Amino acid sequence: METPYDNPSTPSPLTDASRYALVELHLHLDGSLSAEDVLHMAKEEGVDLPSSTREIYELLSCPEDCKDLNRYLKCFDLPLSVMQMPSTIAFSVESLVRRLDAMQLLYAEIRFAPQQHQEKGLSQEEVVRAAIDGLRRGLAGCINGFKANLILSCMRGKGNEAENMETVRLGEKYLGDGVCGIDLAGAEALYPTEDFRDLFEHAHAIGIPFTIHSGEAADVESMRHAIDFGTRRIGHGVRSHDNEEMKALLKTKNVCLTLCPTSNLQTRALKGVTLIKDYPLPSFLNSGVSINIATDNMTVSNTTLRKEFQKLFDAGILTSAGAEAIVESAISHSFISEEEKEELRRKAEKRIKI
Repeated sequence: METPYDNPSTPSPLTDASRYALVELHLHLDGSLSAEDVLHMAKEEGVDLPSSTREIYELLSCPEDCKDLNRYLKCFDLPLSVMQMPSTIAFSVESLVRRLDAMQLLYAEIRFAPQQHQEKGLSQEEVVRAAIDGLRRGLAGCINGFKANLILSCMRGKGNEAENMETVRLGEKYLGDGVCGIDLAGAEALYPTEDFRDLFEHAHAIGIPFTIHSGEAADVESMRHAIDFGTRRIGHGVRSHDNEEMKALLKTKNVCLTLCPTSNLQTRALKGVTLIKDYPLPSFLNSGVSINIATDNMTVSNTTLRKEFQKLFDAGILTSAGAEAIVESAISHSFISEEEKEELRRKAEKRIKI
């Protein structure tokens, strides 16, 4: 039987990326807006922007000379400026959902930070309700059976403890009503994961599923804290590729890494790794660590889930068996019910076996 990384250079008749680009678990709303959507929302928000979609796209996407995560995060300034009203927030979610349906994904968890959409006086709850409204409208217009939920992101920083706790409260209130979990995002190297222990131990105690960005801009100790808090998934975690102790811990705790190859190369998450062929995917697959492949930010990183899989196939570091394992891991670690997971498995099996 073929294992995830047997004979990576042998062409496979099953390396059509569209078969496996089915479940997206690490997708930021503000980093995945289309240039057309930004222009539409800018007019409604009264934000003055160039009229060319090409110019807008250049403002939204990661520069080729990106040096680190902090520079990458600057690409979010523009999209956030046009997402400060209930109508634009709802529109952004609805549009993204319909685009994902058109890409023929089966399921996605779309994350955003409610506290970043309060510049015009909205409460976090008003932001969340607008996003849920957009989610429902988007799903109602899907023609390919696509499903989605929202993840509410807390933000790394100082002085926003009350805002983060409010995000957790809203995660609990709307859990199962469009929201499936919470997250911690932001500048990991500047604001250590350990600083958010009380917040996530509280979330764990009240039963809210969560994922934490870690092991992207900081070392594996950041991941260890996230695991201690009770996280079910880690956003990125790519820095653990050469740490056998951490990989063993991930396996023991059944914590899944959402790897975002293009984004990881752009943010220089791995020292000295600049080419996709050198991305340490085989290290995780061969160690039996649960992983899934994700985009992080479709627009900022100029990618799609299908592109991510295809890049890995073309680089010779992914086989069809590895891709199937990744799809199963994504389904099993999604923040949905067991019944919904079984439905996803049935749909995925039909797609993969075509």
